[in-house]
Order: sequence, then C-alpha cells, then structure tokens
Amino acid sequence: MALATFTAVNDTALHVAVADQILEALVQNSLYLDGMGITQVTTSNMGAGAVRVPKLVVAGGNFRQLGATTNGGWFDTTTIVAKGLDEVIVELLYVYNTVEDVPMNQSALAIGGASNVFNRAKMIGKKIAKGMNGGTLATQIVANLNAVIDASGTETGYIFTYTPATAGDAYKYFVSACASLDDGDTYNDYFPIEGRLALIRTEFETTLKTITTNVFIGGSNFAQEMLAKGILSPDAGVPDNMNGWRGFINGIPTFVASAAVWNEAEDWICVASTHAAVSPGYLANITGLICSHIATLRGHAYPESIKVIDSPNGQGVRIQPESNFGVKVAYAKGIKLLSKATFVEGSDTLEVLPPGSQA
Repeated sequence: MALATFTAVNDTALHVAVADQILEALVQNSLYLDGMGITQVTTSNMGAGAVRVPKLVVAGGNFRQLGATTNGGWFDTTTIVAKGLDEVIVELLYVYNTVEDVPMNQSALAIGGASNVFNRAKMIGKKIAKGMNGGTLATQIVANLNAVIDASGTETGYIFTYTPATAGDAYKYFVSACASLDDGDTYNDYFPIEGRLALIRTEFETTLKTITTNVFIGGSNFAQEMLAKGILSPDAGVPDNMNGWRGFINGIPTFVASAAVWNEAEDWICVASTHAAVSPGYLANITGLICSHIATLRGHAYPESIKVIDSPNGQGVRIQPESNFGVKVAYAKGIKLLSKATFVEGSDTLEVLPPGSQA
C-alpha cells in the first residue's frame, strides 16, 4: 500500500489501521502470554493508570473430625472468611509514547509499494514488544536476586548454578529448578506445571545440544531428528508465530530469548540507591529463567487506535503511539534462575527502572 493511498481513507480508519500494525507486532514478538509465564490483564482504556490482576492463593481451611470436642459439629464453626479471588493493583507506569514523523517524500523510496506509515507502525510495535519483554524479564530477575541479596547471598531455591563443561550438569540443574517449583513456597504448596515457561540464552541451548547426557543421549535417531529441526524435544513442532520456540525440556515450554532481549532486561536493572544502571555484562552469566504464571502479574493498556496527525514539520504525517504496562512479582520463589558459577549478584539492592528514566 503506497503512502498516497491514505488520502482515500478517513482519519479514524487510518488511526485504527496503524494501531492494528502495532498490535500485530506486539502479539508476534511477545515472549510472555497470559497463562504462560505470567498472569496478564489487558485493557484498551489508554487512560487507565492501573489494572486489577488476579492473584491465586492457597485455600485457608483445615480438615476437622466429626464428633471431636473442638469443632466437631455438623457445621464448621470457624470464622467465615471472605476469600474468593485475591487481586493485586498493577500500576501501568512504563509508558512508550515517542512520536515519529513520516515524511511524504519518503514514499518514493518505499520498496514494492510498501507503506512507510505501516512499516513505521510495525517497527514501533516491535520496539514496544522488546521493551515489554525486557521489562518483564528484568522484573522477574530483580525479584529473584533481591530475595537472594536479602538472604545474605543464600541462593538456595532461587539460583541454580551449573558448570557448562560438565556432562549433564545443565540439564541436571534445569530439572532441579523445576523440582524447586514443585515444592512451592511459604504461600503455595506447589507452583502448577501448567503455565510454566522457560526462557534460555542461545549458549544454554548450545550446551544442552552439544554436551553428552544433557538432552541428547547416545546419538539415537531421535537425537538426529532434533538436531535437524533445531528443537529440544522429539515431537515438538515449530509454530510460525512463536519467536524462539524450541520445544519442551522436562515438560516445560522452552523459548530462546535473543541476546537483544537479555540486553534489554539488563538495561532495565538499576542499583536502587543510585537509580543508575548496573555495570554492563551484569547478567552475562545468567543463562536461563524458569517461571510459573502465577508468580508474575502484568497489566497492559493496548491502543485500539493510534493518533496520526499532519506533521507540523512539513509534508507527511506524525504517528503518536501510546502504550503502557506494569509488572509485579507476587511470589519470588515462583521464578528460578539458571546461571554459570561465575555469576555474582553483589550486595546492592536492585530496582527496575526503564532506560529513559535512569539517572
């Protein structure tokens, strides 16, 4: 569609069309989905400053014995508590609203008649998706590391350290992290298998595929098929719309998050006392994350339409995107990190702060 085509549509149609391009990019590039790695509530109300996200909690009742001296009647005599479904208010504090001008003259440079406006909208959507992926990953990592720092560096139940060169070590500690989720925490008897998500670096995938007894055992025909497909489980397909999908490890849907996503997450992490970014490479030795969807709560206000106006600078249009989200971790032990032995969390309490707001 050439840029000139937009003269034939009204403003509302243009605003909706641009928003559709951004939403398509958001969906295709999102590593987290509601019920997979996070619990998410979305709204199209761009004026919403916060959303209510459900928080699953264990039931508080106990068994009793009929006829017992204490509470042995036909009806339970303990105090009735209105439990229902707990919720957490997630403020949508992370905002992307950087405007872009699309000059009319650039339409002459469009290849194959592709619209510069639509192309810019898609790139804006990808930028928002990258920020949401990185910001969510950073929030999960910071919750985990702060719990370790608060426990004077005790990593048990939070960080699972492996030695890449040791046969079977990477897979062993991946399974150990999953088993730790099975054991739950103070509030949850267990974190359900359903809704778990694993995000790994490419180097962790390489270790799993190349070091004997990690994923591939003895060079079987299954192993050869997995190598050919580039996946981590024999029967896994590779959905076209799932970026980084690699199959299942120990029953957990596993995605490779690119270096750009891990770098984005690192860019969101600051030292709480100074609001300054952590040193470059701080997360270099964190190679994976396994999380339960009930542990992380996210709210997202998505645009049903994007404001597009004539550019004040001259011939062309100005895209004025607006998208905001927020993330909270409800249960830090619902997030497990995989790391190499050389990772050091340090002693400074961390915080999550978008790159555009750092000191």
